[in-house]
Amino acid sequence: MEGRTRTRGGAWLVALSFLALTGATVIVFARAERGRASERRTDEARAAALRAADAVQSLLGSLEVQIQNGTANPRLVAALDAKVDAETLRDLLLTEPWWDSFRRSVDGFALYGTDVQALVASHLPAGFDARTIVREARQAGRARSGLAVAGGQVLLVAADPIVLTGRAAEPTLVSIRALDAAALAGVAERAGGVVALSDGRQLLVVSPSSKAGSQGAAALTEALALPASGVGTFGGYAVAARDLSSELEILAEEAAPAGVMGVGKIPSGALAIFVIGALLSVGSFTALSGRRGPKAKRAKTAKTAKAAGDARGAPGAPPMVGRYTLVSRIGEGGMAEIYSAVTTGVGTFRRPVVIKRLKPELAADPNAVAQFRDEANLLAAFNHPNIVAVHDFGRWENHFFLAEEYVAGRNLGRVVEQCFVRTGRPPALELIAYVGREVLKALDYAHRMENTEGRPLKIVHRDISPENVVVTPQGEVKLLDFGIVKAAEGRVTKTEIGMVKGNVSFMAPEQARGLDVDGRADLYSLALVLYYCCTGRALYTADNVYERLIQAATGPGTAERALIQRLPQPFSTVIARATDPDLERRYRGAREMAADLKNWALHGATPTAVLVNELFGEELKDEARRLATFPTIESSQELVSYSSHDRR
Repeated sequence: MEGRTRTRGGAWLVALSFLALTGATVIVFARAERGRASERRTDEARAAALRAADAVQSLLGSLEVQIQNGTANPRLVAALDAKVDAETLRDLLLTEPWWDSFRRSVDGFALYGTDVQALVASHLPAGFDARTIVREARQAGRARSGLAVAGGQVLLVAADPIVLTGRAAEPTLVSIRALDAAALAGVAERAGGVVALSDGRQLLVVSPSSKAGSQGAAALTEALALPASGVGTFGGYAVAARDLSSELEILAEEAAPAGVMGVGKIPSGALAIFVIGALLSVGSFTALSGRRGPKAKRAKTAKTAKAAGDARGAPGAPPMVGRYTLVSRIGEGGMAEIYSAVTTGVGTFRRPVVIKRLKPELAADPNAVAQFRDEANLLAAFNHPNIVAVHDFGRWENHFFLAEEYVAGRNLGRVVEQCFVRTGRPPALELIAYVGREVLKALDYAHRMENTEGRPLKIVHRDISPENVVVTPQGEVKLLDFGIVKAAEGRVTKTEIGMVKGNVSFMAPEQARGLDVDGRADLYSLALVLYYCCTGRALYTADNVYERLIQAATGPGTAERALIQRLPQPFSTVIARATDPDLERRYRGAREMAADLKNWALHGATPTAVLVNELFGEELKDEARRLATFPTIESSQELVSYSSHDRR
C-alpha cells in the first residue's frame, strides 16, 4: 500500500512538471503569436480602409456619370432651350417616361435655376443644402461630386451644369443617393471587413455584418478618437480611419480570428502545444500509476462535441435563382449584382458557379435586358481557357440572370495589393509578364472572333483592369466581365448620350473621348495594368473620377512617360509602345505584344501559383469548404428560359 502511494506521488510529480513546462511554453508562444497577429490585422485594417475609401470614390464617380447622362438628355436640353415655364418643366421631370431612367437611377434630384432656387425637386431630405456643390460645379464648368449629411442620412451628391446656347448662367442638375447600410454593404465587401461612416463624433452608418457583434460595434465607437489616417487596436479589433472629406471619415474594422481576439483566448498554435502537453501529462500519470484513462468519459465527450458541431449554425432556407442556391454576394456592377452560388443535380452532383443577376430596377428596361442578353450570348460563344465561360441564361421570378464559371482565385488587384502590404515590393517580374501574356491570349482570341459567315466581329473588351483579371492557386489566368464589350454586330453599349463606360484609371484616350475603338484600346488598358502591377498604383492619380477621365483622355504626359521609362525591362518598352499617342505606332495586335513578353513569361506559372497560395491559400480553402457544404434546397418552380419569352 505504501509503495503504491509513493508511485502515485511520483506520477503526480511528473505530470505536474509536464504541465508547468507546457504552461510556460504556451505563455511565451501565445504572446509572440498575438504580436504577429496584431501586426497583420493592423496592416489589413489599413488596406481595408484604403479599399473602402476607394469604393466610396467609385460610388461618387458612378453618380457623376449618371448625372452627366442626365444633363446630356436631349429632351431636357430642348425644354430648357425653349424656356418652358417652371410648371411645365416640373411636369416633364416628374412624369415623362424619357426621364424615368434617370429618376430610377438616383434617390432624389433637383434642377436649380440661375439663382440657386430649385425649379424642380424630387425626394430631397429635409435640411439638404445644394448651394455649395452647385457653386463648385458652375465655377469648374463640369460635374462635381461629394458627400453630405442631411435629414439624418449620409448622401452621395453630384451636380452638373447644363450648357445652353446663348445663356451666360447655367441651370444645374443635382442628384443624390443615400449611403445607407445597404449601400455600405457593397463598400464593406470591397474592403473585406466591417466599415462605418463617422463625422468624428459619432457613427453615422455601419455596414451590416453577422461578424460584428457588440464587441465589434464598441471597437468602432472607441475608434472615433483615431486621428486622420490613423490605426489602432480595440479589444481585439484593428480599426483604421481614412478621411473622405473635411467632415466625414470611413472606419474599417478587422476582427482577430477566433482564439486570438480576447485576452483569455489562446491562439491555435499555443492551444496545440497545450493539448499535447496535457496529453503527455495524462499519459505519464496513467503509465506510472498503472491505471487506464477514462475511456468511457472520453467517448462521451467526443459524442457530445460531435452533436454540438452537427447542431451549430443551422441556417434557414437560402435564397434561390432558378436551380441555383445563392451563397454570398461578392460584388456589384453598374447593371448586375454578383453572387457565389451552387447548383445540384442527380445524386451527389454539385457545382459552384457565379450568378450575375440584373438589378431589379432594370428588369423593366428593354434596353438593359437586351444588353444583358447580348452579354450572355457573346460569352456563350467563347471557348477559351483564359476567358470565364457562361453556363446558363434565364429569367426567374422576373429576375434576369446568367450563370458563369466559378474561378477559385483572386483578382489581380487584390494579389498586387496584398503583395505590397506584406512585402513592400511588387510581384516577381516573371509573374507580371506571365499574367500579361495570358490575358493577351484571351484578347487575341476575342479580337479575332468571326461570325458564322466568316466576317470579323471586331470585339473590344473595353474594361481591362486588375479587377477583371483572376489568378488561381494553380497559376491559371482568367479574363472576365465582357459586360460592356463592343462588337461590329450588336449594340455599342452606351446607355445614354455622352456616357463613357469602363474603368477610367486604365482607359485608352480614344475610349475616354467617346471615339470609336478597336483592339488596340484593350492593349493600351493592359499596358496600364502592367504599370499598376509593377508599382502598386495606377498611372492616373487624380482625386476624382472626372479628373481621371480627363487624364485618360489626354494620355500620359511628360511626367508619366518618365515614370514608365524607369520601369524594368521588358515593361518600360512594352508599356511605352502600347500607350503611344500615335495609334499607328502601337502594337497592331495582341500576338505582337505577347511576343515581346514571351521570354520573361516562360517560367511565370509557378511563381504565380505560389504567390496566390501564400496570400490567399487558407482563405480559398475555407471558401471551397463553404461552397462544398452549403445547404441547398430543391426549387418547386420551373426555371423559365429567356428564349421562350418576348425578347423585346
